[in-house]
Amino acid sequence: MSDDLLGELRRAASLVTDPDRVREASLDGRGRRQGRALAIVRPASTEETAEVLKICARHRARVIPQGGNTSNVEGATPDPDLTDREAARTILLQTHRLNRILEIDPVNNTAVVEAGVVLADLQRAAREAGRIFPLSLAAEGSARIGGVLATNAGGVHVLRYGSARSLVLGLEVVLADGRVLNLMRALRKDNSGYDLRDLFVGSEGTLGVITKAILKLEPAPRARRTLLLALGRLADVETLFTRLEAHCGPALEAFELIGRAPLETVLSAEGRTAPFELTDWTVLTDICTYGDTSDGQDDAREAALEDLLTDLMAAGAVTAGILSRSEADAQSLWALREGIPGAVKRAGGNVKHDVSVPRSRLVETIERTCALLTEHFPQCAPSIFGHYGDGNLHFNIGGVDSPAYAFEHEAQIRRIVHDAVLAAGGSIAAEHGVGAMKVAELERTKDAAELELMRALKRTLDPDGILNPGRVVRVEP
Repeated sequence: MSDDLLGELRRAASLVTDPDRVREASLDGRGRRQGRALAIVRPASTEETAEVLKICARHRARVIPQGGNTSNVEGATPDPDLTDREAARTILLQTHRLNRILEIDPVNNTAVVEAGVVLADLQRAAREAGRIFPLSLAAEGSARIGGVLATNAGGVHVLRYGSARSLVLGLEVVLADGRVLNLMRALRKDNSGYDLRDLFVGSEGTLGVITKAILKLEPAPRARRTLLLALGRLADVETLFTRLEAHCGPALEAFELIGRAPLETVLSAEGRTAPFELTDWTVLTDICTYGDTSDGQDDAREAALEDLLTDLMAAGAVTAGILSRSEADAQSLWALREGIPGAVKRAGGNVKHDVSVPRSRLVETIERTCALLTEHFPQCAPSIFGHYGDGNLHFNIGGVDSPAYAFEHEAQIRRIVHDAVLAAGGSIAAEHGVGAMKVAELERTKDAAELELMRALKRTLDPDGILNPGRVVRVEP
């Protein structure tokens, strides 16, 4: 059957069967799980994608959609424990050749793109048109739009612009049987029935393969000020955020919380010295300015911001800080934040958690969870950073002497973190998705009625279970 499947796929689209290339593409983004697959197929159009899905449906072959393979939850690679027969029926569908930016509309503030467009390329095209595509994350140089939408990625500007779902107006999706679902409407108001579009954003390729999207663009800010501020203590993050939010309103576009451990890791990896005496917690934030310069208010805004920071320092909430004076300064400060994942990976990695809680319960969740981890695993070393503005933290755990300590106790550590997050009304999958890594945890923690409805949707749209099986929900075909 493998020969018949490969023959049909080769006639339908570009096919890669070299074992080394297939093996490389089957390694998960963290480099920890080596999957098995028969081949890689790379369609160059919606029509080719539809034909590939029809072929795979006839052969009951598994299809693993893959963009930049930047998943942290084993969401875009095949399973490592497949039998030979199962591996011979598993195809990686890469979107690399679906890489065209089809239209930039500066009047409607939209971009029409194919799923294989690299996020950074879309950002660049938007800037050239005097606009921005505001979704920004550490992997933007390799993450592709289809994967960004399939995981409902968030990044650092969710505070103002929302996650990927908030930036989508229209989609084109190929269903499991090869039918093309055309939801490509560039409308901001459309109440003509159920919102099918949102089913596929965040579905991780389990309900259909995204091939095109219409995305919102936003006006480019005239200027931005980036602040790196050392907190007196963790609880001061609440005071700093509420004061800045009241002062800046929607101009406060990003608000990141960074623990000492990840900041020291990236400083060491990049050979940089700390810009001030580090405390246990640091905040990185963007304040943007829009409109023209004719109102003469820039100097007044600057003075008011500096007065606010002076008050916070006098109260001890902020102990030190840096304000960018140029765009180059801002980029240098953000390079620290965006360099954390790569620096941690090069240092040996850690047990990753991508969680969210209501912002008002974030401090207590950090303190309670760290205390529990220290009690049960005294050699663990929390490495916490993330998007305080939207309550999303990367609550990662290494070891005092070696990452191996955390990996040895991964299941128990994960249970402690997840239970603490759920007790605070939070989520165990904030922006990385569920993938294969969190499926069992979702089954343990999800409301039964909600989980069954998710399974019903999977059965309806993919009755043979060929699309990214074992991700998000487990359903017998």
